[in-house]
Amino acid sequence: MKLISGGYYVYETRNEKRADGSWRTVSGPCVGKIDPVRGFVANSGSLHDEEVSALDFGEWAVALANSRSTLAMLREFFSAHDAERIYAAALVHFVQGFTYMRDVASFYEMSTLSLRLPGLKLGYDALSRLYEDLGRRQGPVLAFEQALVERCSGQVAIDGHVMGCRSEESGLAEKGYKFGRLGEEQANLLMAYDVNTGMPLLSSLYEGGAADKVCVRDLLGQAEFCDLLFVVDRGFYSKENIELFTSNGCQYVIPLPKSSSACRLAVADMNLSGRFVYERGRKSAIVEFKEHRCDGRRVLVFRDANEAAAMQANYLRHLRRGDRGYTQEGFDASRELMAVTVLETSLADTPADEVYSIYKKRWAVETYFDYFKNGQDAHTLCLQDYHMAQGLAFVLLVSGIIHREVADALEASGLGMSMPEMLLEARKVKASKRHSIWVACNCKKKRLSLFEKMNTPLEVMPQA
Repeated sequence: MKLISGGYYVYETRNEKRADGSWRTVSGPCVGKIDPVRGFVANSGSLHDEEVSALDFGEWAVALANSRSTLAMLREFFSAHDAERIYAAALVHFVQGFTYMRDVASFYEMSTLSLRLPGLKLGYDALSRLYEDLGRRQGPVLAFEQALVERCSGQVAIDGHVMGCRSEESGLAEKGYKFGRLGEEQANLLMAYDVNTGMPLLSSLYEGGAADKVCVRDLLGQAEFCDLLFVVDRGFYSKENIELFTSNGCQYVIPLPKSSSACRLAVADMNLSGRFVYERGRKSAIVEFKEHRCDGRRVLVFRDANEAAAMQANYLRHLRRGDRGYTQEGFDASRELMAVTVLETSLADTPADEVYSIYKKRWAVETYFDYFKNGQDAHTLCLQDYHMAQGLAFVLLVSGIIHREVADALEASGLGMSMPEMLLEARKVKASKRHSIWVACNCKKKRLSLFEKMNTPLEVMPQA
């Protein structure tokens, strides 16, 4: 019995023989405490020691039912056990948002994942070993990514997402261009993405101070690209990358940096003689354009007339109000370049309106990274081991694949709900163990309809 902070606690003890033959008393775990009123109170028998008989069900059931292809593809390249662990960790990121390793096991144990995929070790130690293996033993990872590339639509965007990095000994943590906003060092998550299907293809984490146009060469080295079209932002523009984007029969569409001589030459004369109507969904816009040759490369100058008119009206409104930074001289100097996009492309025979439409698809990757930023709240990285961080990047890739698969099912369902709305409504359905049988609870009529349209059975434990 030990006196600790004014209370008496009872510990197990045992006798242990020393190397010299003498004996000593060794304390074991605490087994209880002495309560002045109740006497000895044992630690055992606590409610916390009882079997869990209520689990989170609805959102997990929907995610599981609509991401079977993801698990099947993982099983193509990983052992069944590893595939299930990667899938489970990625499901946690999809359902709960960006999750640190120490918390993954808790979400697994308190959800029906523990019933559908029983016996998985997802504690911090087990998960850290898995992440490190994914980062160091990359044969299956690269084969998986190569398969994604080979199955893609042929039009690929590349972009990055900045994450704060708080691990002092991390090899990825560096001051980057968002240091002022983040107030801390950062790491950069770079991904390749299919602009037509919304499917992520490659992922990797890089140093926060490294430029995307440098890191992209390493990212694309993770797979073989043949006869694809790269649709990328101006941050990837360099002579070396243009050569990369045109190797193995590939093509590219990329905006020219505003400071480049090619861009300045292209917009020196803004006589845009061409015109077409660009339609996206229910919206349409008149786009003016012209073609220009620079060092043998095809350059296209576009101006969205609708957006240009709106930008000019907005500028003049600020000018009339006398807002700082708005002058007549500034308006006269910038009006011709408002809503202007200057693209360079290797597509020699593709009509200008098709090139413009292809480039506009690149915004799909912005939506995808908005999911990581806001949907998953993936803001801060707390890993100092480089290879574990790369393992995490792969798990985030898989969570993106799950997101795409569930999003496709949601769109086909006709529910007219956003992903967060659908998951929130499904989350209200719980699982309870009653008379040794797991049953779904809190199943209102509108939730039954949701599960039906999302092709999700309400059986907690699927029948064999």
